[in-house]
Parts: sequence; structure tokens; C-alpha cells
Amino acid sequence: MARRRRGAGPLWALGLCLARVAGQLVEPSTAPPKPKPPPLTKETVVFWDMRLWHVVGIFSLFVLSIIITLCCIFNCRVPRTRKEIEARYLQRKAAKMYTDKLETVPPLNELTEIPGEDKKKKKKKDSVDTVAIKVEEDEKNEAKKKKGEK
Repeated sequence: MARRRRGAGPLWALGLCLARVAGQLVEPSTAPPKPKPPPLTKETVVFWDMRLWHVVGIFSLFVLSIIITLCCIFNCRVPRTRKEIEARYLQRKAAKMYTDKLETVPPLNELTEIPGEDKKKKKKKDSVDTVAIKVEEDEKNEAKKKKGEK
């Protein structure tokens, strides 16, 4: 009787077959392994002979200059005190009143004087203080009206 070898079965044949297929797919390389790149530090040369900290510094200065420019263009400074907030509110209100008055001004040909007619009294121009007082009076009147309506 033939003696059966240990491990000689269908699983052993399948393993042998897979080993041959795998050997054909992956060929072992005789080249030395690729060296790892050096770790990234602040002294690593990035490009144009500039170190990493140079590039980060230049980039942050560029971003900071853009932010400062945008803040100057759009005037986005935050007021610090209550007086400044109130002063800006009065400025906006006075500017609105001024633009409203400009819209009511008649055209230039109606403003020119016609010879022979009586000269009308000229009105004094409103100063900034009188405009601020008028704004405050308007606010008080609006508050009274609101209280009266409720």
C-alpha cells in the first residue's frame, strides 16, 4: 500500500498553484529601497532657494496687507465709545437730511435771478450744530408719536 505523505491533499495543491501565480505577478526587485525624504522643518528649502519660514512669512504679510487694504477701503473700523457711536449716527442722519434737501432743490434755470424782480431774503445755511439739534428734535417727536399711538 502506498503511503500517503503528510500535507499532500487538495489544499496543498491549491496552495502550490497560488504560489506559482503570485510568483508571476510580483517580481522581487533587486534595486535598493528608495530613501525616505527628509522630514519637513522650518529650514527646508521650498523653492527659489527660500526656506519654509521665508515662504510662510511672505504669505502672511501678503494676507495681512490685503486685510488692511480692504479695511481701509471699506472703512470697517469698529467704534470704541458711546460718543463715537452717537456721533456717527448724527453724521448719517445729517447726511440723509442733506441729500433729502438736495432732492428738493429746483433746477438751475429756476434758480437764476430775473432782472427787475424783487430780491428775496437769503436764508442762512444750516450749520452742523443746528442739523444735529434738528435730528435730536426729530427723534424726540418720533418717540412722542410712537408713545401716543400705543
